[in-house]
Amino acid sequence: MNYILTCAYNEEKNVYEQINSLRCEFKDKNYKIIFVNDGSTDNTKEIVNSLKSDDLILLNHNKNLGLGCAIKTGLQHICSFAEENDVVITMDADNTHDVKIIRLMIEKINCGYDIVIASRYANGAIQIGVSILRRMLSFFANKFFKIIFNIPNVKDYTSGYRAYSYIVIKKLYDKKEEKPIEEKNFVIQLELLVKMITFNPKIVEVPIFLRYDKKYGKSKLKIVKTALSYIKFIVKTNLL
Repeated sequence: MNYILTCAYNEEKNVYEQINSLRCEFKDKNYKIIFVNDGSTDNTKEIVNSLKSDDLILLNHNKNLGLGCAIKTGLQHICSFAEENDVVITMDADNTHDVKIIRLMIEKINCGYDIVIASRYANGAIQIGVSILRRMLSFFANKFFKIIFNIPNVKDYTSGYRAYSYIVIKKLYDKKEEKPIEEKNFVIQLELLVKMITFNPKIVEVPIFLRYDKKYGKSKLKIVKTALSYIKFIVKTNLL
C-alpha cells in the first residue's frame, strides 16, 4: 500500500485540485490518502469531507498545532495499520508539489532505498513562481545544514516532499529512548532526517518540480520564527 500523507491549514482553494490530481495519478495503484486538517478556520475541512471515499481518510485537529504536529498525527495513524513493504509519501496540500514524480519516488523505494527526497538541488529540478528571496534563504539554509549534519546524499534538508519506506518509520517509533517527533513546525523535516540517519538508511534525491504558480493563498512559513526554531534544534541536537 502507498500512503500519501498531506497536511493542511486553511487551504480551501487548493485541496480540491490536489486530491483529484492524486486520484487521477493513482487510479491504477494501491493507495490511500491520509489528510490531516490542522485546525483550519476556512472551508478546508468541509471540502475534504465532501471528497471522502474509501481512498481518503480525514484526520482533524480542533486547533492549529503546526506542521510537525500534523505530520506526527498522520504518521501515528499510518503506523497503526501499515505493513512492512508499504511506502509513505509526505507532501504539501497547496499544489506546489507535482504529483507526477510520486511514481518515481515509489520506484526508488521499491529498489531498496529507505528515503527519497524530492530535491530543489538535484540535477533537473525546476522551480516556478518561487521568489528570489525564498530561493536564496532556502539555498543558504541547506548549505548550512550540510555543514552541520553532513548527511550522505542529501542536499535538500528542508523539502517536505519525500517518500519513506515504512520500515524506517517503524524504526523511528520503535526507538524507546526518545520521542519520535518533537518539533511542532517546519523544522520537522530536518528532525526526521537527523533522527533517521542513526539507522543508516539508503537515501537518494530526485529532482522536484516545484509549482508555486499553482498555489493560492499566503505561505504559512514565518521566516524569523522558523529560523529561530532551526537554531534551537541545532543547538539542542549538538549538545546531546
